[in-house]
Amino acid sequence: MQKEQLIEQLRRVFHTYGYDGTSLSLISQATGLGKGSLYHHFPNGKQEMASAVLQAEGIWFQAGLNLLRQEGEPNMRLAQFIQFIALTEQDKLEASTLDIYTMGNARSLFGADMGLAVQEWIAALNKLMQDAGIAPAVAQHRAISTIAKLEGARMLCRCLDDWQIFEQLLQELPQDLLN
Repeated sequence: MQKEQLIEQLRRVFHTYGYDGTSLSLISQATGLGKGSLYHHFPNGKQEMASAVLQAEGIWFQAGLNLLRQEGEPNMRLAQFIQFIALTEQDKLEASTLDIYTMGNARSLFGADMGLAVQEWIAALNKLMQDAGIAPAVAQHRAISTIAKLEGARMLCRCLDDWQIFEQLLQELPQDLLN
């Protein structure tokens, strides 16, 4: 099994069961690898596995932020970002990265990294809005509010089993952020 495939399988386990709820037995069952093979790939165990998943997610996340940061028309940059963050059916069954890495024991291990990621997200949204002529204080408030809405909407949609709420939120983002 290639490392990228293994990390994707690990991601699914962590996003389904959370960091604290993920055991080596669950990981072994999901990947089809014995505990010895898992330790061969990740000698430091579950924390190293979670770190590898988080690193891969960080690369994906930076690609999304780069869409917001690039040069060009703010509306087009935002449209590309919205398309980038659209959820697949599998994503809808899983907790968000912020959920996974800021709860329970994961918070002490990864919370600082998650805080930095959120700060980068705020900054990228803020810059996008300022490029569209939105005042800095208003842009800052809207950026924070947008992230809270997106993350909260994921949880709400899972509870209600109604993803139209999230889709509507994505459709309203251009109006909410750039006007």
